[in-house]
Amino acid sequence: AVDYVWKDVHGHYRELLAQSVKAAIEQRRLKRETEAAHRAVREARDRAELLLGEVNHRVANSLALVGSLARLQANALQDEAARNALQEMQARIMAVANVHRRLYTSSDVRFVDMTSYLASLIDDLTAVLVKARQQRAISAHVDKGVHMPTDKTVSLGVIVTELVTNACKYAYRGDEPGEVRVILRRTESGSLCLMVEDDGKGWTGDGQVEGTGLGSQVVRAMASMLDSTVIYDAGHRGTRASIEFTLPT
Repeated sequence: AVDYVWKDVHGHYRELLAQSVKAAIEQRRLKRETEAAHRAVREARDRAELLLGEVNHRVANSLALVGSLARLQANALQDEAARNALQEMQARIMAVANVHRRLYTSSDVRFVDMTSYLASLIDDLTAVLVKARQQRAISAHVDKGVHMPTDKTVSLGVIVTELVTNACKYAYRGDEPGEVRVILRRTESGSLCLMVEDDGKGWTGDGQVEGTGLGSQVVRAMASMLDSTVIYDAGHRGTRASIEFTLPT
């Protein structure tokens, strides 16, 4: 039942009844077409998500292969500078591969859960640093429920890779024990703040950098992708680099 008409003594309701039946049939036709269109959209979306998941899977595997080739090449070299450069490149590759790995195992391929991503990234970095004999204690502290779009996660992952690698290489002297902390938290204004800090000899971002300086250039370039800049806290006892950025709504 979708409608009704008033019966009258003159019989005009018959015309109204015919129009009402016609309208009911048309309404039912439109409803069926709408349901079919929604069903087609859902099926197309499911196919697209499945395809995107497969693409991310293949990209992650390909990047992991490239990272492994870089590691093999580094192991075959005698020149320490060249070996270190390839090991750093491997860490950068794995930072990007980790994003795609998280995407194809996620129910939402648009965003990455930062708690699990940073934990996995630190595991990969630790493995690389152990081989380079530059291992330090690395910890991650991430606010709950932080999810970031794929492209922003790639930029942030590369920044973390560079800052953590630099801290492990230069913050502490020799076998001096020390920790490197990665912190991602929400600010009162609703933006996100990434901090990578240590308790080593300290650097304020000014003066001559240690190494080739490529890592600092990469960090600045990736920070610009987040519409932000790197700020060094001169009041921190070691080195604290922070980046504050806002995600698109």
